[in-house]
Formats: sequence, C-alpha cells, structure tokens
Amino acid sequence: MENLLNAAMHARSTLIIIPLIVFCFLPVWQDVKTSSQRLLLKVAASFIAAEFVMFLLYLTLPPIIADKLNTYLCILFFFYLYQKEIALKRSHLWFIFTTACLIGSLGYLYHKFIDIVLHPASVIENPVYLDSLLFQVAFESFLVLILAYPARKYLGWLVHHFYVETIWRTIWLIPFGFMIFASVFVPYDNSVMRAGRGRFYEVYGVTIAVLSLLMLFIYVLFYKIAYSIVENQKMIRKAANLEIQAQQYHRLQTYMQETSRLRHDFRYQLTVLTAMLKKQQYIKLEKYLEQYIASVSDTPVRYCSSSAVNALLNHYASVCQELGISADLNIRLREHHFVEDIDFCVLLGNLLENAIDGCKSLSEDRRRLTLKIGQTAERVIALQISNPCDEPLNRKDGRLLSSKHEGEGQGLKSVQLITEKYDGFLDIRCEDQIFEVKVLLNI
Repeated sequence: MENLLNAAMHARSTLIIIPLIVFCFLPVWQDVKTSSQRLLLKVAASFIAAEFVMFLLYLTLPPIIADKLNTYLCILFFFYLYQKEIALKRSHLWFIFTTACLIGSLGYLYHKFIDIVLHPASVIENPVYLDSLLFQVAFESFLVLILAYPARKYLGWLVHHFYVETIWRTIWLIPFGFMIFASVFVPYDNSVMRAGRGRFYEVYGVTIAVLSLLMLFIYVLFYKIAYSIVENQKMIRKAANLEIQAQQYHRLQTYMQETSRLRHDFRYQLTVLTAMLKKQQYIKLEKYLEQYIASVSDTPVRYCSSSAVNALLNHYASVCQELGISADLNIRLREHHFVEDIDFCVLLGNLLENAIDGCKSLSEDRRRLTLKIGQTAERVIALQISNPCDEPLNRKDGRLLSSKHEGEGQGLKSVQLITEKYDGFLDIRCEDQIFEVKVLLNI
C-alpha cells in the first residue's frame, strides 16, 4: 500500500506538463489540423495515458531511474502526438517543443530552489511535496502567461517565415541542452545547500537567474539574426525581380522600335503605291499590295494614350491570334492614368504571359482569356484577368508556387511588388476551373 501511495505522489508531478502543452500551441494555433474541441479531448486522453504509464514506472523502478525514464518517454510521446496535429515542418515544431521543455526546466530549477527553503531535510528520492509542486505549476503558468504574446508574435513569425532549414536542424540543441543541464543541476540533499551560512544556496539561486537571462538573450539574438536573414532574402528577390522587369522593358522597347520602323516603311510604301497608281500600273500595283500585305502584321490597335502599353497589348494580341486563343481585351483608361509605363507594362506583361501559358495546355475550344482594365476613380485603376485552368493553385506557406519550375512564381511575385509599390491590392484565386487575378492600384 505504501508503494502505491509513493508511486501516486511521484506521478502527480505530471501536472507540470499542462502549462507547457498550452505554450506549444500558442505560436501555431492557426496551423492546427483539427477542431479545438477534438484537440482538447486528444490532449486530455494523452495526459491521462501519460499519468498511468508514469505511475507504473514509479511503482516498479527506483525513483531516480523512473524520473529520467519518464522525462524522455513523455518528450517522445507528446512530441509524436503534437507534430501529428500541426501542419508545419517537423524541425520547426521540434524547436517550439524544446522551448516548452526549456520553460519546464526553468520551472524545475526554481521549484528546487524554493524546495530547499521549504523542505531543508528533503533528498532527491523523495516525492515532490505538494506545496513545491504547486509552486512549479504556478511559476510555469506565469511564464507561459507573460510569454504568450512574444510566443505568438515572434516565435510564430520565426516558424512561418524563416526557412533556412540548416539552422532549424541545429538551433533546437540550445533549449534541449539546457534541459539536459537542468536535469543534473539539482542538489541530491537539500541540507547540504544550507550548510556554510547558506552560501551554496545563494550561488545556486544566482546561477539559475543568470542562466535564465542567458537563455532570453540567446532567443532574442536568434530572432534578430533570423529577421535580418529574411529581410536580406527579400532584398535579393526584389533585385532579381527588378532585373526581370528591366529585361521585359528592354524587350518592349525593341518591339516599339520595330513598330516605329514599320510605320516609317509604311510611309515609303504609300509613296510607291501612289506612283504606280498615277502611272495606272494596276497589275503591278495589285501584285505589290499582295506582297506587302503578306509581309506585315495587322494594323496596331490603340487601347489607351500610352504608346508603350499599346505596343505591349498589340504584341500579346498577335501572340494570342497565332496560338488560337480568343482574347477579349477591354481597356478603359483616361488620357493620363499616372502609372509609370515600365510598371504598367511589367504588370500587364506578366499577367498576360501567365494567362497565355495557362491556355497553351488546353484544348483549342477552351483557349480564351479576358482582360478588363478600368479607372474607377481619378487615381484608382482596377484590373481583372482570367483564363480557364485544369489544376488548382499550388500554395505553400502562403506563397504561390510556379507550375513551370521549383519555387515561387516570379511573374506573380513581380505583380505583387508593383501592387505594393502603388499601395494596391492583389487577389489570386482559382474557382470552377477559372484562374483569376484581380489588381487594384492606388496611384
């Protein structure tokens, strides 16, 4: 009977897990795969199962061995269940989980510090006293409470935006190492810590406080380094996108120069035709016209006041005609729309390029795209482009992945950057086998 009572008193230390479970879900609550009610039932069932297993181990093994074994069994058991419930990479979740273990380790150290005062004759084999246990649970709950906002904002940002996998595979060693250290940095006999005018006790308390500050500093430093890396990556991507935009604009300039040359040549052709007509050389005139018509494309359409935008739209209209794509281009812009030509051409070029690429894989009867541009206010431009599609959007971590290559789609990334430049709005969706992009620019 006494063994059963001692095992139960040892097993009740499982209560310290409850605040740590709450902390594990704070940064990733939006990534939970199941409903909150079902998740709560799973956590409760897992907690009861862990309590029962711990009771059996304390009943059959010496307390010191059971303590160590229970600690590592709980880590493996709860992490296995935890990563099954969250839609994030295992390496990111492991860091959150070991951070929760670090909080538990801090609570354990501070609980031992208080236990030395409350129970000076206690040794490590003794079960955790109820007052010391309640202090540890209260201390952990307090830590989780004050860390709730930083965990959601900063730790949540890290696991959702920082993608350097080599760092994620090693950074967990810091909280895990602290947990290992905390498991051995405990006194065997509390009475020894109070000997010699309590000097050991004071050094023990100061050491715990210094370690706590050191862990906080490491986490802040990790966040700042990760944030700097992410911002540098953004700058690199922006530079790459600007390079793509510059290349597109150069191609557009080449096309405009070509159309300018054709207009110049057309004036020369009119002079030749006029001379033939005056000389009444009708047969020769007819053959000359047939040859000329075969050598030139359709007459350019004027869609708006910008010659650059007109050239680009005419170019893609001819591409659609060659590929058998029905293109409905409805452009209603005022004479002065205030968007820089290079930005507007890159925006339209990327959207039209994506729409045409999407139509190429479809049967000829489904090849169509619709482009609507309108000026809803003096300095507001609304754009909508759509085309049929067979496959749903490929998203990962909030980013739209390319269907042509691995990684993020660069065309739509350029569109997003231009939208952000004009404080606009970008909406991309695929519903009922129609791929649609909506852009709103505030000029």
